[in-house]
Amino acid sequence: MVGRRLPDGEGSRGVMRSPTYLITGASGFVGRHLAARLGQRAVALYNNRPISGGVQFDGGTMRLRDSLLREGHEFTHAFLLHGITTMDLCARAPVATGQVNVDGMKRMIDDLIEEGITPVYASSDAVFDGTEGGYTEDSPLNPILVYGSQKAEIETYLKGRQEPWLIARLSKVVGTDTGTHSLFGEWIEAINAGNIIRCAHDQVFSPVSVDDVVRALVSLAESGRTGLFNVCGPRALSRLDLLDIFLDAIRGDHPVKANVVPCSLRDIAFAEARPLNSSLNPDKLYRSLGGEFKDMLTICKEVSANLNGGWIDIR
Repeated sequence: MVGRRLPDGEGSRGVMRSPTYLITGASGFVGRHLAARLGQRAVALYNNRPISGGVQFDGGTMRLRDSLLREGHEFTHAFLLHGITTMDLCARAPVATGQVNVDGMKRMIDDLIEEGITPVYASSDAVFDGTEGGYTEDSPLNPILVYGSQKAEIETYLKGRQEPWLIARLSKVVGTDTGTHSLFGEWIEAINAGNIIRCAHDQVFSPVSVDDVVRALVSLAESGRTGLFNVCGPRALSRLDLLDIFLDAIRGDHPVKANVVPCSLRDIAFAEARPLNSSLNPDKLYRSLGGEFKDMLTICKEVSANLNGGWIDIR
C-alpha cells in the first residue's frame, strides 16, 4: 500500500495516509495538471514518458489487479486519462490501438469496479459525426473516426454497468503555459519561427482550459457525482475564431504579426475525414458545479501575460 506522512495539523505525527485517487496517463497534458493538483492524494501512472514520483504501468498489457490493487488500497476513484490519442494512427492501426483504447481499458474498468473504485473515464467529442454541434449528454453517439468509435465503445460499456462510474467527455483542451505542446504553444512556436498557420474556418469545437478540466474532474469525484458530463468551454468556436481571439489578446501586449492562411478542414489531408462541428453543450456540468468555465478571451489574455517578450515580428 502506498502511503504518505501527514503534515502537522492533519493528524498524529508519523501517521501514514494512503492516496485516494489513481491517475492513468499522468504524463499527458491533462494528466500532468491533474497530478499537480492532487499531489500526494494520488498515485500517478505513466507508460512511455517517466514522471517524477510516478509508477510505470502499461494499460495495454498489464492488469491493475495484479499490481497496484493486489495488496490493498484506499482508492475511491481512478481517472482514466491514458490511451492512444493520435487519430490518424487509430485509423491506420485500428486493431493495435484498440488493444489499448478498448480491450485494455475494459480490463482496467473491470479491475477497478471489482475493487469498488469508481472509474472516471476521459471521453471525447469525437464520439459524434460533427454534422450538428451543440451535442448534449443525451445525444445519440455517431462516430465517423476509428478513435471516436473506440471512445464510444467505452462510453457504452460503462453505461451498461450497474456500479458507479463517471464519464468526462472533453472538447479541445488548451492551457496558458506557453512552454507546453498545447494548441497555443504550437501557435506561439509557429509565429516566432515565421511559419504559416493554416487554420480551418469550418472546424467548430468548445475549447476549454486545462485548469477548468482539472477542477471539474476533482469536483465531480469529490462530490460523489456519477454519470456522463460534457466537460467543455461555454462557447462554440471555429478554430479560426479561436486563433483570432488569441492574436487579438496577444497584440494587446506584444507587437505580433502572424501569417495566417484560412482553409477548410477538408483541405487538410487526414487518414479519415474529421468531424466539422463537434461542439458540446456544457449546461449539465455548469449546473452541477454552480458556475461556468472561463471564456477563451480570458484564457488568451492569461497566455499573453505569461509571455516574456521574446516575440519576433512576422511580416
